Amino acid sequence: MKNFDLKFILYILKLIIIFLLLSTNMSFGSELDKLFFKIKNAPSYDVALKYETKIWQYWYNEGSTKNSNLIMKKCLINFQNGFLDKALNCFVNLHKLEQNWAEPLNKLATIKFLRGDYDGSLKDIKLTLQKEPRHFGAIAGLVQINVILKKYDKALKHLDTLKQIHPNITILTLRPVIEKLLKKSLI
Repeated sequence: MKNFDLKFILYILKLIIIFLLLSTNMSFGSELDKLFFKIKNAPSYDVALKYETKIWQYWYNEGSTKNSNLIMKKCLINFQNGFLDKALNCFVNLHKLEQNWAEPLNKLATIKFLRGDYDGSLKDIKLTLQKEPRHFGAIAGLVQINVILKKYDKALKHLDTLKQIHPNITILTLRPVIEKLLKKSLI
């Protein structure tokens, strides 16, 4: 009887713990994981955009120290104001300081893209995706670069990946255009 009683008590305790977790809205996974779940299941573009903004804010503040996050803000200000040389140097230095942070690499990829350095941009995008495989900004960059390089089949595959991560991202509206370009290239 004792073995049965102990198993029954453990079973009841497990049920109580599960109930407490559910009733207090506790869950497993990081805040970023929750945001990705919400963006994937957002009922509309407007709702998804709210989660997208929160994800970007998370990425911008993912440094290991407050100082690193302040440096990121400085880099972003330079970037947003069009001071690409200053921004590039800032993001390079930030990446040296924070080698596990995906966002400085993503911004390096963006600056290189804007300068027409598609090979350099691709390299940094790949490094970004090694650190954050769900980085929809980096994947959108892959779509754009592959369209420019007339690798339309690859661009479409990256759109498929994006649709799995962020079904409401604006770049998905380019699918029919890219499909037409692919058809024309095959003729």
